[in-house]
Amino acid sequence: MFDDFRLLDLMEILKNSVYITGLVIIMMLIIEYINVATKGQQLNNIQKSSAKQALLGAALGLIPGCMGGFVAVSLFSHNVFNFGGLVAAMISDTGDETFVMFAAMPGYAVLIKSLTFVLAIVAGFVINAFMSKRNTVPKHFDHNLEIHSLHGHHSEKATSNIWYNIKHLSPVRAAILAGIAVFMLSLGLGLLEHKHSAEEMTCIHANEVSIDEHIHEHFHDHDHDDHHEAHSHGNIFSERWLNILFIFVAGAAFLTVLSVTEHFLKEHVLQHVIYKHLLRVFTWTSGSLLFIYLLGLFVHYDEWITDNHLIMLFIALTIGLIPESGPHIVFISLFIEGNIPFSILLANSLVQNGHSGLPLLAESKKSFVKMKIIAVAIGLIAGLIGYVAGF
Repeated sequence: MFDDFRLLDLMEILKNSVYITGLVIIMMLIIEYINVATKGQQLNNIQKSSAKQALLGAALGLIPGCMGGFVAVSLFSHNVFNFGGLVAAMISDTGDETFVMFAAMPGYAVLIKSLTFVLAIVAGFVINAFMSKRNTVPKHFDHNLEIHSLHGHHSEKATSNIWYNIKHLSPVRAAILAGIAVFMLSLGLGLLEHKHSAEEMTCIHANEVSIDEHIHEHFHDHDHDDHHEAHSHGNIFSERWLNILFIFVAGAAFLTVLSVTEHFLKEHVLQHVIYKHLLRVFTWTSGSLLFIYLLGLFVHYDEWITDNHLIMLFIALTIGLIPESGPHIVFISLFIEGNIPFSILLANSLVQNGHSGLPLLAESKKSFVKMKIIAVAIGLIAGLIGYVAGF
């Protein structure tokens, strides 16, 4: 209901949009630099090998959070990945829910990530084997391939003297450096970290308590207080640790902008990355998040819960279509509480990929729909096998 509409929620949407857009643009900037600096050789090696694309895509999906998915979308939009590599990354990626799974049920989290990784590789190989690149890469990406792989200036050096660039700092370089610096500072101060609602935090805390009791009952080798403290302060899969990693990635982009030639800065960073992608990614990301938020005012996912596991399987697949992190946490909670079997949680994990799908939606809506259809098919097969087998 609109009584639940809050200005703070809109600020959260804006913050998440900036967070996603910033990471996507930084990934594109770094990929652009690598391609030019190596004269396209490194990315061409990946581009020419469907097997490498499937393996790399699945490996990127293992990264907790959405960064791996963002990299995969960037590689796809630069025509380095074909559709098989992209799908492999999206099936393997479980978004921000990875944080919750590793905090609340680390053993099952490893199992889920292992299964999604294997199925992602299989999907990537099958798609690359039966679908030609011409049929899987959007037509408007062909232009990106020509620019980034066959551009006549690739013989030119990508870097120049840093001190010279500092002394002769152009307005374009100064503006881009300032933008990256502000983004790094925001990450460092925690301004872009997700703020969970009281309901979500209660859910996560309940999950941690349930799994602690489960581990204590079956293994008797962990004290609850020590386990909880380890999760609170030493969990390397926490969002805070990942944001620290993102700071280093953004720092690499900062040094890149500081060291590149003026030609690379204007032609590749400004023209190819910022002008072509920044506004489109931000607009579609913020618009999608706003739509999902407004939908959530009328549809409450917890009200869909029934005792019929087969119906819950289709609900899990449907919720997995949402390009958002949050709604999927309910399935983690239901699994830990014993209300749904493992197969339903696995099916949801195979379909959902957190925010990673948003930049893909901005770049190619057709590719987003096709990717989700394939993910649903794989999730449905895995879920039905598990349902019939009783797990």
